[in-house]
Amino acid sequence: MTLNQLQYVVEVAKTGSINSAAGNLFVSQSVLSTAISNLENEVGHAIFTRSNRGVVLTSFGRTFVSYLSSIQDQLQQLNHLINYGTKETALNLSIASSGYYFLDKICAKIYQKYRDNAIRIEIIEDHINNIADMVANQSADIGIVSLWTCYKKMILSQIHAKRLEYHTIATMDIAVTVGSKNALYHSDNNTLTAEDLRPYPSILYTYNDTGPYSDIYGKLSLKGSGSRIVTSSRSVIYETLHNTDAFYLNSFYPFDTLDTNGASVYSDLRTFLLRDCPIHSEIAWIKRDDSDLSEPALELITQMKHYFTCGNE
Repeated sequence: MTLNQLQYVVEVAKTGSINSAAGNLFVSQSVLSTAISNLENEVGHAIFTRSNRGVVLTSFGRTFVSYLSSIQDQLQQLNHLINYGTKETALNLSIASSGYYFLDKICAKIYQKYRDNAIRIEIIEDHINNIADMVANQSADIGIVSLWTCYKKMILSQIHAKRLEYHTIATMDIAVTVGSKNALYHSDNNTLTAEDLRPYPSILYTYNDTGPYSDIYGKLSLKGSGSRIVTSSRSVIYETLHNTDAFYLNSFYPFDTLDTNGASVYSDLRTFLLRDCPIHSEIAWIKRDDSDLSEPALELITQMKHYFTCGNE
């Protein structure tokens, strides 16, 4: 088992494609495919299921990758230490999140504020369980997470078991986002029902397709057409919304608040409230209970509170 093999597995899991992963890693498809096959033979389990539509993680593969994520983060930190030695920037901010369009713009503001201090900002995207692990093992200073309220009790028990603090920033309604190729995009209404979505395919993050959070669509009676597009990539979700008639289960963020100085990825999409929905979503930040946040991390929290407050004015 080599570090390259582990890196290859993580990238293929992220992209869902041998071809895309090979391009991102600057290796040939044959080299990458052979390396992963050799690793599967070594561990005695298939990590991916391969088809003409791409590759998906097996049950063993999902568990395997969940362990790799935190290991890879620590290896990256070690690599940074080796490359840069003791030359530290004046300020550091490491954020683990599930990926939010507003976080990019908030981090840009933080960079502008602290740029004269040679600030280093690291943004890591992963699933909520791995985010908690990264904060717990100090791979990230702060975690930004969102959850459906129907799972809050279970998630909080896991977070507190890792000796982390959980602080709610905002509670939002559940919403549905579609692109212009979906007929609902042109609706005169600002709300949708589960029945309205029945003819259309859904886009899901991988962790909503299988595992403990996969019953969310059942809880909301969102049947859809039966077809689904599953990904671990935020950019794939945006591209799929723009290019298909699929819908994406979302939260009703204040989408326009950060778009005053330019368009965002949501500018050409439309988001509807899901009518008669008994569940809400929360966005929160987490940190170790025995650590203090840096000035840039506190600024991040301030900016996020401002963002959600402005969106509700």
